[in-house]
Amino acid sequence: MLETLTTLTQPWADYYSASTWLPTAMIAMHVLALFVGGGIALGADRQVLRSRPSRSDAYLAAATDLHATHRIVIAALVITNLSGVALFTADVGTFWGSPVYWAKMATLAVLMLNGARMRSTEARLLASARNTVELAVAGPDVTEPYQSLRTHAWVSVLGWCTIVVLGVVVANI
Repeated sequence: MLETLTTLTQPWADYYSASTWLPTAMIAMHVLALFVGGGIALGADRQVLRSRPSRSDAYLAAATDLHATHRIVIAALVITNLSGVALFTADVGTFWGSPVYWAKMATLAVLMLNGARMRSTEARLLASARNTVELAVAGPDVTEPYQSLRTHAWVSVLGWCTIVVLGVVVANI
């Protein structure tokens, strides 16, 4: 499989290695997207971890802010993934056999799964808060979903930090 993949990606690898500007552009795009996406995610995670909403409107505000940041984080992750594929296919042989690279990919998978679960939890919080406002009733007990959101925020913080560390190690293979 490695041989087939290397053969398929060889034209790109040749073009990449012969270029004077392309490696710099790909690495810059990869790191910049990681920086923007991770930075915004960490800021939102910090807000979730620091907040202790005591009313439904406070939960609504926190979940609404988090929802808005996820669009940017997802776009940054798409760019990070596309540039990562370009970097991987430029040197399949090096990355294919690297346990550090695969640890980074596993961490990325956990981070993306956690993000999906976080979005699901924030959607429940938003729906619950909106129903409360529309029905003009006492706020629902949102303690459990908000605690779940806090757990996802911790996983996110650890995931982003781990990806950065593993990315630095992979760059020095």
